[in-house]
Amino acid sequence: MKKITIQLFILLLVLLSCATDKNNLCNSENQRLETDPSISGMDVSHFQGDIKWNDIKKDNVNYVYIKASEGADFIDPKFKSNRAAAKSKCIYRGAYHFYQTSDDPKIQVQNFISAVGQLEPGDLPPVLDLEKLGINAPITIKEYQENTLLWLQMVEKKLGVSPIIYTNLFFGIKYLDHPDFSKYKLWIAEYTKEKPKLPETWKNKGWTFWQRTDLKKLEGIKGKVDYDIFNGDAEAFRKLLKQ
Repeated sequence: MKKITIQLFILLLVLLSCATDKNNLCNSENQRLETDPSISGMDVSHFQGDIKWNDIKKDNVNYVYIKASEGADFIDPKFKSNRAAAKSKCIYRGAYHFYQTSDDPKIQVQNFISAVGQLEPGDLPPVLDLEKLGINAPITIKEYQENTLLWLQMVEKKLGVSPIIYTNLFFGIKYLDHPDFSKYKLWIAEYTKEKPKLPETWKNKGWTFWQRTDLKKLEGIKGKVDYDIFNGDAEAFRKLLKQ
């Protein structure tokens, strides 16, 4: 009995040590928001393969958006492991859904929620990826706007947080000119060294995230990856996070 008690005590010390190390790591990551010259991130999917998350932190990556789902029935095979790995390394993380016009928006919401579940502390708001490749079935602009706004409204109701819209300048100009889209923060894809140009819908509100390139080289990832920056300081970034 005495031997078992000693073994349990040692196990408890190991667990407490691991928890302390994790807390120190997360506190360190939190402090980086204050000291890094910019709050930078990346977005990934199964196309990046196996990511070496220990190396990712060496390249000043503060956050990552991870593809969760696409259309009505595709769940990214790397989403679960990427999300867990990012969390274990105390990298702030969010999930995005790639929208397809061929599928019912309500079923696409179900697919996204089934992949993501409930948000956890340290999670960024969900993102709806709206771009030309997603128009894989005929649809009018009016129908597209109604369907994507429905997706946004349903996800906000289910997760309790307002989603973010990802798009590029030309797609946003053509398809996202409905004023209701301005209720949602913008993640703009604009590959330029200058400040990004914005669709008219967000001219007065500005951008929240900016995907500056899809050709970034980072430690821990084979090939090139999308690279992003956040428009704001540490306090503004923390306000986006699930508490």
